[in-house]
Amino acid sequence: MSLWDSIDSWSNYTSAPPSKLEEVLYQHWQESRQSEPPDQVIARFRKLFVEALGYPDPEVWSALTSLAQRSHADRQFKYTLNRCCYTLINPWYTEARYHWAIPELISVFEDLPEAMPYSLESKKIRALVRDFTTSDQYATLSRLKQFFLEPKTTDQAPSLEEELLGQRIRHYPFLYDNSLLTKDSSQEQKQNVLDLRRKAEKDLRLNLIRYQSNLQGHSRKARVVNPTLLNDHTLSDALNHYTGKFDGHRTQKDWASWFVTFSKTTRSFRDFKDEFVEYLIQPIAAIEPKYADNHFTRQLRTYLRDTLSDFDDQRLNDFILVETCRKILNYLVVDRPLNKRPEFRTFRYLLNDIGHTLTVGLLLRVVLFCSMARPWLERCFSVLFNLHEQKHCKEVPWLVETLEHTNIALISNFGGFSYLATP
Repeated sequence: MSLWDSIDSWSNYTSAPPSKLEEVLYQHWQESRQSEPPDQVIARFRKLFVEALGYPDPEVWSALTSLAQRSHADRQFKYTLNRCCYTLINPWYTEARYHWAIPELISVFEDLPEAMPYSLESKKIRALVRDFTTSDQYATLSRLKQFFLEPKTTDQAPSLEEELLGQRIRHYPFLYDNSLLTKDSSQEQKQNVLDLRRKAEKDLRLNLIRYQSNLQGHSRKARVVNPTLLNDHTLSDALNHYTGKFDGHRTQKDWASWFVTFSKTTRSFRDFKDEFVEYLIQPIAAIEPKYADNHFTRQLRTYLRDTLSDFDDQRLNDFILVETCRKILNYLVVDRPLNKRPEFRTFRYLLNDIGHTLTVGLLLRVVLFCSMARPWLERCFSVLFNLHEQKHCKEVPWLVETLEHTNIALISNFGGFSYLATP
C-alpha cells in the first residue's frame, strides 16, 4: 500500500460516521461485554474474527461478511477491527479486575488458522484479519499487551539480555504517545494512555528522588535500589549533567533560559542560527574541546544555515523556532522519521564519539529551549524503538542505554523533579 493510499483510506474512514454495518458490530460487542464474562466474550471474538466460519448471531455475521466484501475493505477493515478491539479494551481498562482480559483478547491474533476454508466469505475475512496483524494498529495493540501481562517469577523471567526490547516499553513513558496510539485512536484511548504515562512518570520520579536521597544520606531507610539499568556511577554522572551545573555556574535549564532571552534580541533568523549552534555545542566543547570546531560541528552549522533559508531575513517567531528544532532533532536522532527506512547514522556516531550522557544532553538542550519540540523528540525515539522492538536487548545495547538516559533527562527537567546534584 502506498502512503497516499493510506492517507486516502484514513480520510475516507473519518470523513463519515460509522456505517450501519459497523454499528452492528460495535453494538454487539458493547452488549456482549455487559452481559457476559470476559472469557466468554473473548471466545466469541475468536469465533467471529479468527475462525470466521459462521456465528450464532446471523445479523452480526451478515454485517461482517458484507463489510469484508466492500471494495475498500483491504484499506479500511483494519480500522473497524481495531475499534472492535477497543470497544472491549477501554471499559476493561477502567476496572482492574478485568485487566487480565486485555492481553487475552489481543492474543487471539497470535494463533491464526493456517488452512483456508472453502467458503469465499470466510476466506476473505481470514485474509483481512491476517493483514490486520501486519498493521500499525495491531503493532500498537501488541505493545499495549505488555502493560497487562502478569509479571513472571524470578526463575521464569528472561535475563535482560534475552528480553525483547519491545517487552520493556512500560519502562519508558516518553514513548507511550507515539508507540501506543495510532491515527485512529479514540479520545478514550488517548486518555487511558495519558493515565498510564502519568503514573509511570510519577513512579520513576519518586524512585529517582528516593534513590538519590538515600545515597546522600537524607534517608535512614535500607539502601534503595537503583531504579534504572545504569550502574550507580553512570546514573550519578547522568543526573549531575542533566540537572547539575555543567560549567560550574549554570544548569542545563539555566543555560536554556539564558538563550531564550538572548534569542529574542537577534535581528534575524540568519543571525540566530549561528548562535544556536554555539548554544548546543558549548557544553560539549567544555568537556570535549575538539567539538569547538570539529567536523561534526561544522556540518551542524552548515545544516542549520541551509535550514528554512527562505526565512533568513525575518525575525524569529514560533513557527520558525519549532520547525527549526524539529529539523535539528531529525538531523541528530533519526533522519526521515516518517519513512519506512529511517536513518540514524549521525546519532550512532555521536554515541560512539562522546557517549550517551553528552549526546542526550545535546538533545535535552533543544527541548529545554523549545518545549513545543519535545513531542517530536519523543516521536523520533519511538521510531527507533518501533524499528528495533523485535530484537533482544543484547543486540541493541546502545538503544537500551539511550532510552535509560532519555528517561532520566526528561524526568529530571520536566514535571517538578527535585534533585540535588552531587557536589
